[in-house]
Formats: sequence, C-alpha cells, structure tokens
Amino acid sequence: MASAERGPSLSSPTPHHHFAADLRTGPLHLQAAFDLSAPWTVLFGPSGSGKSTVLRALSGLFQKASVDFARMSPSGWIAIQGKHHTTPPQKRNLAYAPQGSSLFPHLTVLRNISFATDITRKPSPRTIHEILTLFDLDSLAPRMPRDLSGGERQRVNLARAFAVPEPTLFLLDEPFSGVDRAMRDTLLPRMQQHIAQLGVPVLSVTHDVEEALLLNADVIRIEQGSVKDQGPAARVLAEERAAMLTVLL
Repeated sequence: MASAERGPSLSSPTPHHHFAADLRTGPLHLQAAFDLSAPWTVLFGPSGSGKSTVLRALSGLFQKASVDFARMSPSGWIAIQGKHHTTPPQKRNLAYAPQGSSLFPHLTVLRNISFATDITRKPSPRTIHEILTLFDLDSLAPRMPRDLSGGERQRVNLARAFAVPEPTLFLLDEPFSGVDRAMRDTLLPRMQQHIAQLGVPVLSVTHDVEEALLLNADVIRIEQGSVKDQGPAARVLAEERAAMLTVLL
C-alpha cells in the first residue's frame, strides 16, 4: 500500500480509518469491525462491552491477536496492523489518553504534558503553553500529580495526548471521567475546535449519553464485544435520550 502524509478531508464521508479484530481477553470475546469517517466518533456501551479493548487493540497492545487496522491516504489504504504489516505501537502516530489518568508521578504537570515532545524531539502541533491554556492548566504547570484532584489529573492526561506531535488519530478513553460537568462543557467545544484546526479525527469511549449527544458525534454501539449499530448520536441513542428527558421532566 502506498504511503502519504495527509489523509482525506474530515468533512468527507470517505472512511479515514478501518478497524477489525477477533481477540479474547479474559471473559470478553471481541469480534468487531467498523470504518471511521466522522471527525469525532464515540464508542458507546456498558462496562465490559469491549470499548477500551478496541482502543488497546488500535494501540498495538494485542500483538498475537487477529487485528486489522489501517488509515486512508490520498494514495489509498495504509496498513498499520494486519496480516502482512505491523507498525510498532510507538511508531503508529496515535495520541492516546488511557482511562485512569496514568501520569508519571515523578514529573510535574508541565513535564508530563511535554513528555512526547521531549522524547521525540519533534515540536507539538501547538505550543505546550497553548495546550496548558486549552485545558485550563497554566496555574498547575509546576505541580506534581500527587497534588492534583482527580479532575485535574484527567485534564493533564488529555493535555498530554493533545501535545503529541503529528498524530493521525486521537484515542480518548472516558476523556471526562472525574471532570465536573461545568468544566466538561467548557472543554468540549475547545477540543472540537482544536481537532478541526488540526484535521485529526478522534475516537473516544464513553457510557455517558449526554456526553455523546453534546459531541453530536458518530456513535458506534458495542455490546458484548460486537458492534450493534453505528450512525449519528441522535439516532443511535434515541431511546437513551428519550429516557433521559423523561427523568429530567
């Protein structure tokens, strides 16, 4: 497959990534395949349905499993992981914010966020200062992770992913876990504007109906390791939205 630097426009319905996997981890048997074509796609489903497993498979953490992962370029599909080609995880150009805000405990907030640029010697698509501002972390830059609240640690986790140089896909696992609603509602439009400027798509995980609806994202519903539906959030989550409105009323 030919290679290229840029993929298709995110405003186009043309898929920009393809994923297919058949793997077992613990009691879960993940048998899922889907294309990504939206700027922001949400994996939605209950705990244990396989959402986080999909992100780990995309990241290359299941080397012996049957996983196909490719991205579209103007010249065609570029295999990242498959039968005839496997790119090492550290060379996949993915920006991954794992669940649980796994920060380096011995590094300050600033050093945690700049970690990817420090080890690759590549400039971030935005300056580290801009990333700090994006996630309201300027005043926390000199602090250590142990001095942060859960929501603050999660914002640092997200900021570190957004500081990755030259990503081709953002993988965000429960990105607003521990973040209060007011802060989430502040960050969401900022993050959407940021990725639109970069032209880099997002695949995120959530079980929060409100979050998926606010994003106005494409939604992939996963249950027991299988894809049950995919489409606009308003359609795929229509029943959950109706139930949520009933409770509010």
